[in-house]
Amino acid sequence: MSVTAIATLPPINKQPISHGSLPINLIFKLISLLKKSIFSRKFYQEINDKVLSKSSTVDYNLYFICYFSLLVSSVLNNKSHILFFLRKQIFKLKQLYYEGAKQFGFNQESNEKLSQLKPPVYQELKPSQLAYNLKKINSYLADVRIFNRLTDSIKYMPWVIDEFYSWRNPSSKISSFNRFINFIQALNVLVLELFENAGWLTDHDFVSTGDNPWWSFETYIWCCRIWAAYVGIEVIELIRRTPYSKMDKNWKIALFKNLVQIPLTIHWSLRDGCLSPFWVGVCGSCASWWNFKDMWSSIDLN
Repeated sequence: MSVTAIATLPPINKQPISHGSLPINLIFKLISLLKKSIFSRKFYQEINDKVLSKSSTVDYNLYFICYFSLLVSSVLNNKSHILFFLRKQIFKLKQLYYEGAKQFGFNQESNEKLSQLKPPVYQELKPSQLAYNLKKINSYLADVRIFNRLTDSIKYMPWVIDEFYSWRNPSSKISSFNRFINFIQALNVLVLELFENAGWLTDHDFVSTGDNPWWSFETYIWCCRIWAAYVGIEVIELIRRTPYSKMDKNWKIALFKNLVQIPLTIHWSLRDGCLSPFWVGVCGSCASWWNFKDMWSSIDLN
């Protein structure tokens, strides 16, 4: 039984129960679930082993929470506009219905109801405190994720060196073009990490350049442009190197995760951006969801 099974408890038999009481079988199921989760040593050991033990799995959590908090925050911040939009659509649907009823004569009261319809009025609602808190979480987690990647360039060096020697190896069975692309992709990741590190260090004034805001902005911009190149090549190579017969569910998910990052890479490669916080949250949440879901689905509650 995985942790995702919490949301899929078996249906409860319909039995007459006294008013205000809970079915006894539901109580037993909840007790059993609590014993397997928050009151179980194994539950916490599973989280330690599968979530907290590696920097990559920790980042899967931070990645999704970071973007999802931004998405919810932007929805709450725009709730006045969202509600006004929904009311306008309902108003238009009612208009359409009553006008149709009037034309075809199947509702005798349509004339009166049509004349009573009033268009919705925009109302500015009170700012959401929760939206403010979630935006703070998003900003903090984004900063933490970059801090956690400060040493990633060291981790990537063996990969870059291996791909370089593979590219220069004439006896390799892999085509020289594919070996070159593999080397370029490894180099892309290394360079973008170095740019990101420089951007973070100057942004926090851990080094002095004479104009830290300019250097921070420029290095972040170029980091994202290299990231855009990496994602673009990754999409092309996923399609080029995969035979049609092997384009299974996992391949489609891998392609989707890369495609949904393209708007993000373009947004942060432009000096003024091109996406609203809502769409940044949507794209980031979609890109990070699969790793987040698979990681938590692997938690064994048996």
